[in-house]
Amino acid sequence: MSKEEKEKLIEECRSSGMSAKAWCESKGIDYRQYVGWASRYNRAVKKAKEVQRWAAVELSKEPVEKKKTEEIRLECGKWRICIGNDFKPSLLADILRAVSAVC
Repeated sequence: MSKEEKEKLIEECRSSGMSAKAWCESKGIDYRQYVGWASRYNRAVKKAKEVQRWAAVELSKEPVEKKKTEEIRLECGKWRICIGNDFKPSLLADILRAVSAVC
């Protein structure tokens, strides 16, 4: 059975108003097999909806003053995050998750 045929059956099942198990029994389809099709279909749909976002990176041509401590600067729109060399990786991960949620 082709991928397209399986997808049509999944859509038919979902629009039937019946439980998947009852629908499979009425169509003579093995329920476990249907669950495998639907799981793969759901993963493919989820993956297709995921959008990869890229951020613009600009290199400054201005000379950078040497500081006693090195730092990393992350800028995204109105956000600027400066990280010193004594940062805690777990704190940075928390900050990036919070910023990602609003950007």
